[in-house]
Amino acid sequence: MIAADALDALFARLDRAISEAGYLPISGQIIDATLVAAPRQRNTEDEKARIKAGEMAKQIWKDKPFKARQKDTDARWTVKFSKARPAEDGQKQQIDIAIPTFGYKNHILIDRQHGVIRKSLVTDAAAHDGARLREGLIDPSNTASDVWADSAYRSAENERFLKGVSKPAASIAES
Repeated sequence: MIAADALDALFARLDRAISEAGYLPISGQIIDATLVAAPRQRNTEDEKARIKAGEMAKQIWKDKPFKARQKDTDARWTVKFSKARPAEDGQKQQIDIAIPTFGYKNHILIDRQHGVIRKSLVTDAAAHDGARLREGLIDPSNTASDVWADSAYRSAENERFLKGVSKPAASIAES
């Protein structure tokens, strides 16, 4: 579907069907992203450099078409941080963890009232969440100006963008 460039058209058609069924976006928007892991790649330093330079798998492994089909040159590494909660006994401090992840991020926009996914955007895992807000993730037809998102989306630039998109002044309310 992606190769045929049909995914966006299919999602737009689904959104039209949802709206025609009476599920109108009228009560605010929730935005979040989730990491989707991909198989880790075992590449040489030269192969890594060529991938970072933007070469496709077919170009890097010209003489090995079966190997090229198994390589993912679009996924990237990121680190997900998890803050430790205080211990129940209040004595032991638990440890914060950092989880390296190779793959993609799926950024979604959900209608707050109906819980229906209205828009979706897939990026590599290293893409910063906040910049995706300005890449068509916001639904300007939502009559409420409220946008709920975590702190990764909060920035002065995003606040200015939201004020220009929505009729009443919008801002990000952290969830």
